[in-house]
Amino acid sequence: MSLRTTDLDSTGASRYYTTAKLGPKRSLTPEGYLLCLDVPVARTGEMLYAEGEIASEDGQIIAGGPDKLIRVTRGPEELFRPETLASGQGKSVTVTHPDDFVGPDNVKQFEGGVMLNTRRGTGIEDDLMLADLLVKDRAAIAAIQEEEIEEVSLGYEADYEQDAPGRARQRNILINHVALVERGRCGPRCAIGDQDMPALKKSWKDRMMAAFKTGDEKEVEKVASEVKDEEEESAEEREKRERSEKDKKTEDTLQKVLDKLNAMDEDMKELKQKVESKDGDGDGEEEDGDGDATTDAILSAETAHKLDDAGVKLYTGDAAKHIPQLAEILAPGTKLPTFDGKTTDAQRAAALCQCQRNALAKAYATDASRELIKPFLGGQKADFKKLPYAIVNAAFHGAASLMRAQNNDRNRQASVTTRDFGKRITPADINARNREYYKR
Repeated sequence: MSLRTTDLDSTGASRYYTTAKLGPKRSLTPEGYLLCLDVPVARTGEMLYAEGEIASEDGQIIAGGPDKLIRVTRGPEELFRPETLASGQGKSVTVTHPDDFVGPDNVKQFEGGVMLNTRRGTGIEDDLMLADLLVKDRAAIAAIQEEEIEEVSLGYEADYEQDAPGRARQRNILINHVALVERGRCGPRCAIGDQDMPALKKSWKDRMMAAFKTGDEKEVEKVASEVKDEEEESAEEREKRERSEKDKKTEDTLQKVLDKLNAMDEDMKELKQKVESKDGDGDGEEEDGDGDATTDAILSAETAHKLDDAGVKLYTGDAAKHIPQLAEILAPGTKLPTFDGKTTDAQRAAALCQCQRNALAKAYATDASRELIKPFLGGQKADFKKLPYAIVNAAFHGAASLMRAQNNDRNRQASVTTRDFGKRITPADINARNREYYKR
């Protein structure tokens, strides 16, 4: 594999050593760690908090406005002060926010990587704090690459000053960790990207100022109307929109699988003819047991005529690395093949294909899984020992992907609590702060 390095420093030397480039902003290290460059982890401007989430330095709860919300202003002089930027160097990457700040006692439990090179962006990104995330934990890498959880949220300590009911400002920010979350308080702009940032649409403020300067009354009315429409989105409308976005994501997953199945149609027809021809010349022998065969039995079940060069490629390299994980999703407890240094690519491919057959057969015995698998069989009988490998592979990936999407939907809360600090402040926390304050 050719060496590729990215992100040169001011001297022209590479800041990171990587061996595979996954996209403009993502690379892999020799160990398989995921390097995500130029990730916006925080921004200046206003953020919304619920009343009771934050308190002032003396322990007094910051009061919300009539809507029980607090609009907190974070200025560039605070977000980009040297102490704040330095506090982010080397801090932990976590999957969701832990209940407590990350420290020596729990770092092994929560850390999935580290944050490096925290800095202020330039140009259109000068309102953003950028960082490079070196993600090391397998689950954290999967959350980004497979589950597409890409928004980020800082966990930090800060002081808050009340300006007016429902208004406050933030000072003395010290970063503890950065969390991968489904929805961050900073919004989708603070997310892991895999492309260069496009030119951003002008903010409401910039558009309004430009309209005032030019005396464009129609533009002023238009901006005011858009702001009002955005703020008046009801909880019901928001829930409907989020449900629609989630359904669209599931439909896209299914469509990708179906497109792949259609593209393999000609290959499957040819393989079916070969299988039928071979079955006609067979000696009538059947495989014993429940399908958990030895390597010799696997190789006899997948002959060179049935698993050709194209088939071997389906089960080697990146195409095969997720098969054990998907088999566990589709049929927990499926026996997985083991390999040693003497195993050839053809033997490994045959064993993984048999693993797919076993998982499909086991899952097909349940009503719920049967309904997920049927659409991928193309009307053929669910005889997974004899189905062409192309159909087996497509049905395996398609059904497992749909099952994973269903599992995620069941486990997802109706409303996602987002935070950019460690945990909600409770009355007990406030009392403890007061006691410490008066001791001093």
